[in-house]
Amino acid sequence: MTDFHPLLDDFYDEIDPKKRHDHLKAYLEAVSGAESPADEYRVALFNSRHANSNMPGSLGLFGMSKARSKKAEAPANPTALTPPGETDAFLRVILIFLTIYKNPGFFPKKNRKEVLSFMDTLKLDDRASNDQDCQETFYLEMRNAVKRFFSTCHDSSYGRKLLGLSASSNEEKERLRCFDTWGFSFGIARLLQLEQELNILCRAANDEYCASAPDAESLESAYKKMGGKEKKR
Repeated sequence: MTDFHPLLDDFYDEIDPKKRHDHLKAYLEAVSGAESPADEYRVALFNSRHANSNMPGSLGLFGMSKARSKKAEAPANPTALTPPGETDAFLRVILIFLTIYKNPGFFPKKNRKEVLSFMDTLKLDDRASNDQDCQETFYLEMRNAVKRFFSTCHDSSYGRKLLGLSASSNEEKERLRCFDTWGFSFGIARLLQLEQELNILCRAANDEYCASAPDAESLESAYKKMGGKEKKR
């Protein structure tokens, strides 16, 4: 996925949190004493994304919903890796964005505020906005979350019809995967006029989708080819 340290390639290619922890730990040991600001941010993102919800700096499933606008507490040692819990804050946000896109309701200002708050919470602070390397680090973490979302699309329950009694065909699942991916990225960005604010998410969704569907020129073109249309508010 990347063109830098091979241990980081392993880290971003893997979607299992425990295996990712081991890859990141091995990388940090390999570069011990020469960690960059991006490495510190990489660890902070991993800790907050996968940490147990009752741990400092966690973006656990329930902690996010209780305090969406609050920045996560930074750990005392920014490169101190913590064991991952069962939660995945990034994946949760993807699913929330998809839900908002499919059911936007009648309060776009509220939706915009919530979406921006969630993105700020995932980013932890301003490093992704002020440092190019940190921005790329956030992009890679977001892309990994998209990849993990794709792994759920292979489940037999994904795309079931008729109250869950009828399974979808592989073609129908692929169409739904494309539509869902477009919905939680480009779809919600355009619906809420947040193209600039969600540009990293859109890039991550596009790049990971194209990596998983080699025949696709882009997520946009695949969405339109499959009959997708933009939702008008």
